[in-house]
Amino acid sequence: MKRERLRIENAKKGRFLKWIQLQIFEKEVVHCVFDNVQEKEMLLAILVGNEKMDFGKLYYEEALVPTQEVKDFLEERVAIIARESILIASISILENIFLMRAHVAGHRVQTKYYEKRTKALLEEFHLAFHLYTPVDELTFFEKVQIEMLKAYLSGKQVFVLTELSNRLGDRERRALWKLIEQFKAKGISCIIVEPLEDIHFGHTDRVMIFKRGRTSVVKEVAACDYMMLHTILYQNTIRVGEEREILLPEREVEKKFEIENLSTQYLKDISLHVAKGEILKVFCMDEHSYEELIGVLKGEIPLVSGHLRIGQKEHKLGKAFRGIKDGVGILEGSPVVDTLFGELTVMDNLQMLLSQKATGIFAVPKYKKSIRLLLKDMLPEEIYTKKVKELSEIQIQKVAYGKWLIFSPDVLVCIQPFADGDIQGRETAREMIYLLESRKIPVIIITSNTLEFNYCKGKEVYIKHGKLVERERAYQILHVKGLLS
Repeated sequence: MKRERLRIENAKKGRFLKWIQLQIFEKEVVHCVFDNVQEKEMLLAILVGNEKMDFGKLYYEEALVPTQEVKDFLEERVAIIARESILIASISILENIFLMRAHVAGHRVQTKYYEKRTKALLEEFHLAFHLYTPVDELTFFEKVQIEMLKAYLSGKQVFVLTELSNRLGDRERRALWKLIEQFKAKGISCIIVEPLEDIHFGHTDRVMIFKRGRTSVVKEVAACDYMMLHTILYQNTIRVGEEREILLPEREVEKKFEIENLSTQYLKDISLHVAKGEILKVFCMDEHSYEELIGVLKGEIPLVSGHLRIGQKEHKLGKAFRGIKDGVGILEGSPVVDTLFGELTVMDNLQMLLSQKATGIFAVPKYKKSIRLLLKDMLPEEIYTKKVKELSEIQIQKVAYGKWLIFSPDVLVCIQPFADGDIQGRETAREMIYLLESRKIPVIIITSNTLEFNYCKGKEVYIKHGKLVERERAYQILHVKGLLS
């Protein structure tokens, strides 16, 4: 009979997690798939004790954990091994495994004692390391192995492995699964949080699919296959709607904004073209591509190469994008957290961005009149003197889009514009994007969420592992035959 290790019931957190049921048994491997990056990150933060549930119960080995103890309880028993290593790079393997943890203060000088224990631990798991090798000399996979050993030694009973698959070669993946099996034999439970295409049926016991902030499906791996899981994940999500625009008629269009052969250390030869009055939807099929592309457009990640063409003007990109200096406006997520200033009035917020185009704008009445005229169908007259903090979320959203409508950038990049779970908020965002389109402002939507990708019309581009993917290949990965019919 299976022995339950950990169970979370009816978990809710903010606007991302609506109804989460999670159960894992002793010596079990569960593969978890999310349709939304933020939902995944929020649940992981809860699992390792970095966030508290707004609502929900935690059971550990079938015993209810008091609400006030949940955070600390999880922190002590769950370890996350992710792309970013938590090891201290400047010290040795021995020091990372034994000395940099609790309850060893009285033994810091007992080097021989810890050498013996470390060697025994490595032999137990059939690993060969030189104990005094600095961590910064290890490969990515070697760091993963050391983190797992340290978690085991610290008494963690649940390992969460995430964002590893893209960084490992075939041989390393096989070695990782061999190590996971060894930990399973010691009673460890593992939660694998990776895309569906990275599921390993030979080592996985159950699959859980999370959609729209809810636990959608839990299945024994023996009762499902790849095709079935794709159907479950994307059914009622990716389909042809009235507004879906997969193929545009062949026609000559003026390319308003073009990025050619953009490359970073991860992205390779990415080209994006969007004309006046067009919407381009970019679907990032892995998290690294999503984060890298956003970082590039924000100017936070350096470029290796690339050209930018706006109309007939072309120039080689420097080390990074320069935001609106390169004609790129950024609107990220819910405009509630956008660059609006709560203590300032709506008019002040709208003028602030425009002041980068025209000097002395705050002192010239004609600009205020022009703003009111341009936005007369969007915003009521009485709203301009109100402080942003006094507005409703829908009003804030309209102001956030309105400032870019006034500024008229060469392209507006909307990052996950429909992430807000509120239907009214999503409808407002879509309405604003279509308004930008009608005013001939090119729009690029970037998302890793299948629901968002299909929420409005537009041309489609797919990126996977840092490279552009043909639409047909993307459909093979994302869709099941007949789903779009």
